[in-house]
Amino acid sequence: KNGKRQFVYAKSLPELREKEEQIIRDTMDGIDYSKLDSTINSYFELWKEIKSGIRETTFTSYVRFYNRYVEPEFGKKKLKSVTYSSVVMFLKELAVEKGLAFGTIRNIKVVLSMVFDIAVKDGVLRNNPSKGTLRELQREFEKNSKDVRALTLEEQKLFESFLARPGHYHQYYAVFTTMLWTGMRVGEVLGLRWEDIDFENNEIDVNHILINYDKGKGKGNEFAINPPKTKSSIRTVPMLPKVKEALLEEKKKQEQLGISCLSEIDGYKDFIFLNSKGKVLDHKKLNNRLTQICKAINREIHADEKTTVNEFPHVHNHMLRHTFATRMREAGADMKATSEMMGHEGILITLTTYTDASREFKNREIALLQDYCESAM
Repeated sequence: KNGKRQFVYAKSLPELREKEEQIIRDTMDGIDYSKLDSTINSYFELWKEIKSGIRETTFTSYVRFYNRYVEPEFGKKKLKSVTYSSVVMFLKELAVEKGLAFGTIRNIKVVLSMVFDIAVKDGVLRNNPSKGTLRELQREFEKNSKDVRALTLEEQKLFESFLARPGHYHQYYAVFTTMLWTGMRVGEVLGLRWEDIDFENNEIDVNHILINYDKGKGKGNEFAINPPKTKSSIRTVPMLPKVKEALLEEKKKQEQLGISCLSEIDGYKDFIFLNSKGKVLDHKKLNNRLTQICKAINREIHADEKTTVNEFPHVHNHMLRHTFATRMREAGADMKATSEMMGHEGILITLTTYTDASREFKNREIALLQDYCESAM
């Protein structure tokens, strides 16, 4: 195609004929053999030049993920050697060996998909080898996600009453109450600004997410604002009286202590949840506080012989979202409404991943069967 002679070798004549037929098929399909030796990294650089329709903060995140996880090894592969199975194995390696979260792997796959799309349009690849690869991992993550359980109703009451009391940990009452009673993702909650709260109509507008990413070895962390994960993540969440009270209390407390928001991130400011220095709360540090809170609750449990909870579980941010979905299910709430409030694309995700059935709930449900049978017999 570029006027340069190329040679193809094989160990046997039949194998050489197969390669010849493949070349004929590729040529008829418009595959450009002159670019097959191009690497994924070279096409990533091309993608950076021509990318469009991506917010700058999102683009920065994609570049960071690629440079950290793809560029060093997998990115050096030649396009002609990239297959569906090689992409799947690479993503599985990120999950198993590096322990990356599903969300991070999804972002890496999105970048790879956009890079391969350009190669397809350039006639270097017949099709996108990353298409459908995420489904292979999603099954594994869904299976593992069953290990994440919701708080029981009794545990939730204990958790909330502990935070509601005056003391060192009361400062986290508003943020954890919001997470427990809205089902919002931690990044959505920490990214909330006062202008996102409609106190008159008791609604919360979810339109962005706060992320905290590692800039690389020795470069520290940095906050950024990203668009919501999916179109369905852009939503309005009803604000229960308990959440409204907690937010108004937080607002009053900050005014009394003279705390004002000093963080401005990608043009966003006036965030709700701040530390004592007026900076937005960090996701990881919030998880660390949850660990401390759980230990403090357990110390009280062990000192109180009357409590019916033997051991309070280790709680993390995502567990509170899981708990919200489970409470909605136990209350008999419409699952489509629950799914929409949580920002899911469909009720299947809500039902299979985010809801547990507590012992009390199952006992109540089975009692309905008994009542029905006794009345019918």
